[in-house]
Amino acid sequence: MNEHLRRIQAVTRYYEWVQGLRFLPLGVVMLGFAAWMATLPSQAGLPHAVALGVLGLGLVGALVLYPVTGSYYRRRFGDVKPSQQMRQTRLRLVVLFGLGGLLVGLGLAMLARGEPLDGMAVTALLALGGVTLLAYWAVTGRFAPHYPPVAVGMGMLALAHHLGLNPLCGLLHTQAPSSVMKCGFITVQAAWGLMLVVLSLLDHRLLVRTLRPAPVDETPARPEVAA
Repeated sequence: MNEHLRRIQAVTRYYEWVQGLRFLPLGVVMLGFAAWMATLPSQAGLPHAVALGVLGLGLVGALVLYPVTGSYYRRRFGDVKPSQQMRQTRLRLVVLFGLGGLLVGLGLAMLARGEPLDGMAVTALLALGGVTLLAYWAVTGRFAPHYPPVAVGMGMLALAHHLGLNPLCGLLHTQAPSSVMKCGFITVQAAWGLMLVVLSLLDHRLLVRTLRPAPVDETPARPEVAA
């Protein structure tokens, strides 16, 4: 019981930072976009305007669903009034993810336009996901146990891509220079999308299992026997 109470206190303290399913739509959009790009003919290259337009619309839709999901958690579990420490943490996270998102966005835009990004640049974009996730985990109190394994998974994928062992590139069965860029683009999209989906589901599981009402003991009381 003490361990359960300690876990509830930790989750309540960092309730603002446990995203739950908020980023699930964004991860699904990125995974779906990567799957769609993988089915396009390799010889045709990337349809820049159409591809970026579809991705942009999907991302906008996912961001619109973000506050909707947040309202669901507020209705189910309530809300926590932000403290001064929480406001400072929020500012650090905005700066951290703003820089990370800017770097990823620039990298994806260059890959989609067919700019000559080498394998090291794709490796850096993959490793950035793991580093950013570990930084988020450290800033928000290091209480969610599923963050480090997912970050390690991103790091292992980055290493595999750097060593030429990227499984997605093998599945594409292409050798042209444009296909190398296509492989990098799909890898970054799929890896970041999968990371967001896994984190969203595990965050939701953490919230539900920790903050759900305690089970009511329905065992009927035994009647007292008169002496």
